[in-house]
Amino acid sequence: MANNESLKRAKKEKDDEFYTEYSDIEREMNAYLEYNPEVFRNKTVLLPCDDPEWSNFTRYFAQNFLLLGLKKLISTSYANDKKTAVFEQLSLFEQESSKYDKTKTNSHGKLFTLDRDTNKSGRIDIYDLEWDYLEGDGDFRSDEVKKLRNESDIIITNPPFSLFREFLSWLIEAKKQFIIIGNENDATTKETFPLVRDEIM
Repeated sequence: MANNESLKRAKKEKDDEFYTEYSDIEREMNAYLEYNPEVFRNKTVLLPCDDPEWSNFTRYFAQNFLLLGLKKLISTSYANDKKTAVFEQLSLFEQESSKYDKTKTNSHGKLFTLDRDTNKSGRIDIYDLEWDYLEGDGDFRSDEVKKLRNESDIIITNPPFSLFREFLSWLIEAKKQFIIIGNENDATTKETFPLVRDEIM
């Protein structure tokens, strides 16, 4: 669990760009792996509220792709002009790619996928990520991201604080396995507590 005081502050300020520490992600995933070492094997993992340039979720799963035995990693990012915290510089992915499109860089979300050794290094890791622009802004509620949700096996993220309850409904609707890292107080809300009580989550 990320530092709860930091999470509370980010929620209060509606800072949906709060980034989870790598060590928190690693600790959380290790708990699942201790319970079932095969939990991620041959699975497609979707990170629907991510940004590999600044977030650690994609980094963790890309760097541990082979160790976890993943089938595919899918990560989507939200359009820059829709975020509260905007990074003015181009991402490394765009700087080093012929796909860069000035008309899309701020208004479109991005799609990152990993499922093979693209650079022929003999391993699959973050350097093998492939990317493209999404058709839309990358909002998890869009049909485009819903389609990715429906083709995945496990959904993992730190959801936007201001949309936590809506995001939770989006997850339950999909009937997929999921891991979400958030404020522990969210477990006590009227929407969330029955799901915990009834062992739906």
